[in-house]
Amino acid sequence: MQTYKLINDNFDQSEINAAIKVLRSGKYTMGKSVEEFEKKFAKWVGAKYAVMVNSGSSANLLILETLIRGSKKKNKLRAGDEVIVPALSWPTTVWPISQLGLKPVFVDSNLKDLAVDVERFEKAINNKTKAIFLTHILGNCADIKSIVKIAKQKNILLLEDCCESLGAYYKQKHVGNFGIAASFSHYFSHHICTIEGGTVTTNDPVMANDLRSTRAHGWVRNRSDQKRIINSNKSIDSKFLFVTTGFNLRPTEISGAIGLVQLKKLESFLVKRDINIKRVSKIINKSKYLSIIGREKIPNQPHQNKKLRSHSWFMVPLIVKKEEKGKKQKILKIFKKCKIDTRPIIAGNLLKHPAMKNIKYKTFGDFKIANEIFNFAFMIGCSPDLKLNELKCLEKAIKLSNSI
Repeated sequence: MQTYKLINDNFDQSEINAAIKVLRSGKYTMGKSVEEFEKKFAKWVGAKYAVMVNSGSSANLLILETLIRGSKKKNKLRAGDEVIVPALSWPTTVWPISQLGLKPVFVDSNLKDLAVDVERFEKAINNKTKAIFLTHILGNCADIKSIVKIAKQKNILLLEDCCESLGAYYKQKHVGNFGIAASFSHYFSHHICTIEGGTVTTNDPVMANDLRSTRAHGWVRNRSDQKRIINSNKSIDSKFLFVTTGFNLRPTEISGAIGLVQLKKLESFLVKRDINIKRVSKIINKSKYLSIIGREKIPNQPHQNKKLRSHSWFMVPLIVKKEEKGKKQKILKIFKKCKIDTRPIIAGNLLKHPAMKNIKYKTFGDFKIANEIFNFAFMIGCSPDLKLNELKCLEKAIKLSNSI
C-alpha cells in the first residue's frame, strides 16, 4: 500500500544538475549562488535584505544574537530582558532566548490561527518585556494587525518566525515584513527545500550587515560597509577582521544553488497545496470525529494573485471534535495501520516537554488551548505532490475510524 507522507520529494533533474554544477566548480562554501538566492528570496517576500543560513533554527539564533551584540544603538536586547513566546511553538524559537541570557515568557495560543492569544499577549507585557517572538504556524498569518498595534503602543520589538508560513500575506504584504527581522526555514518538509537551510529577512540595513557578520564568526566579509570598517582598522589584516560576535551558521553553495531552482517553482508548489488541501478536506469532512483547524481558510480555487494568499497551506492540522476527545489514540492507530504519517502539531504545549527543566522561564495565565492542541490534535501532510493512492489511504483511514 502507498504511504501518505508528510511531504513527497519534489526535486527533479534541475535540482540535481544545480548541485552537480557546484560540485564540479570546486567552490562549495557560501558564494555566488547563495548571494543570488538571497537577492531573489528578498524580492519574492518583499523584503529589502535576506541573509541565508544553514537552518531556520539558526535564523532565530542569529536574529537574537544580532539584537543583543550587534552595532545598532537602538532596539537592543540585554540579558534579563523578557521575550513573549507562544506555548504552541517549535523549540528552537525558544531555546536561543534562554541560551543568550534572555527570559522566555509563555502565553497561551488560540484555535483560529494557532498563534499567540492576542488578548493574553497584551496583558502579559510588563516593564521587563522587550520583545515578542511571534510564530506564524502551519501556513497561517497570525493576527498581525492587532499584534503590531500592541507592540508599537508598548514599545516592544516584534520578531517573526515565518518558518512554516512562506507564501502567506496580510493585506498583500508578506509575513516577516512587520517586525525588525524574520526567520524562514528551507528544510525538507517546508515550502521550499535546500536540503537544510534557512533565511533571515530584514528591512534594516544596519541589522542586515550585522547579520552577515554574525553568521560568519563576526567577520567583516560580505558586509556592504566593509571598506569603511577596514579603513578604520588599518592595523589589522582585513582578511581576518572581526567586527561582531558570531557563529558559523553559513549555508553551503549547494544549498544556494538548489534554493534558486526551488524558488522558481515556489508559486506552483503553493497552487498545488491550494488544490490538495481542498482534496484532503473533502475526505476529512466525512469523518465523524475529526475536523480541520482553519477549514474556513480553504480556498475554493487556487489563488491567481499570490499576494491574496493569507494562508499558505503547510500541513493539515486535525483536531478531535469536543464530544469525542477520548478517540484520538484509536484514530492515530488506524492512521498508522493505513500508512499515514502523522505528527503532533509542532511541540503542542512546549511547557510539557522534559527539556523545559533546563531553562528559566515565566508563564502568564493558563494554557487551555495549548493543552487542547497537545492532547487532542495532530497533523498530516499537504504535499504539493500528493498522489491519488495517498488520498485512498486517507479515505480508508476515515472509513475505518468512523466505525470505532
